[in-house]
Amino acid sequence: MDIDHLTHICKTALQMSRQLLSSLSDDGRSEVHDEHVVDISTQGDRAVSAALADLFAREKIPAILLSEESGCTELSDSPEYTIAFDDIDGTDNYYRGRGLLPHCTVITIFASPNPTFADALVAGIIEHNSGQLWHAVRDGGCFLDDLKVAASGRTVLDRRTLLIIDHYISGGAIDRFAPLYDTAWIKDFGASALHLAGVGSGLFDAFLSPAQKSHELGAGYLLIKEAGGILTDWDGATLDNTLYDFDRQTPILAAASRDLSDALLKKI
Repeated sequence: MDIDHLTHICKTALQMSRQLLSSLSDDGRSEVHDEHVVDISTQGDRAVSAALADLFAREKIPAILLSEESGCTELSDSPEYTIAFDDIDGTDNYYRGRGLLPHCTVITIFASPNPTFADALVAGIIEHNSGQLWHAVRDGGCFLDDLKVAASGRTVLDRRTLLIIDHYISGGAIDRFAPLYDTAWIKDFGASALHLAGVGSGLFDAFLSPAQKSHELGAGYLLIKEAGGILTDWDGATLDNTLYDFDRQTPILAAASRDLSDALLKKI
């Protein structure tokens, strides 16, 4: 399929997810409990997941569809693409944030049914409170609300470096992170998609996670790469040739530059 058409579908799906979530109002924040829930899930998660799956099916994209709520679905007997999405990243922010805390919907379209990260073709993230939409196209750039953006380009690690650390899952790595607290300006907004998109658009200089879910990582990889930043594992290796596994968690560092990435890796 034409990459411009896939980009249009991605952005349309993200905007639809925001409209749907808004229409549910407080009902969407009702928590759901069943055997599929491993953390927290809401009626909003379920509604967005179902709507996105339906939209991709209607568009007749020959793809394998991967989502946390719906699992794996083949939309074609001969899939050419993989579409991975997270209906709501930052569900707890959505659940209890009273419209103040960030939460996002994330979509990545890969140009293969068995993709590596380098196969990421189109990706998008929408933050539901603000409506701001990031998207990236392979070899085409990274955009925020359709304006081309870039990573901050910061190379120096000091108290003016805005570093995001995922504290939600950092218990086992806190000793490794300890040297950073006297070195950088550290925050955590509770939504990995926002952290990744923020590095890709210069809002943040770097983001560290000891166990980043792939749900958001495909989109983050493409956004940051197209914005001129760098995303690696904790050995400093890029994810380009790593097979994309929707259920995998990976220790990652996203940074505005290789120099900043090297400085952070040396610290941890």
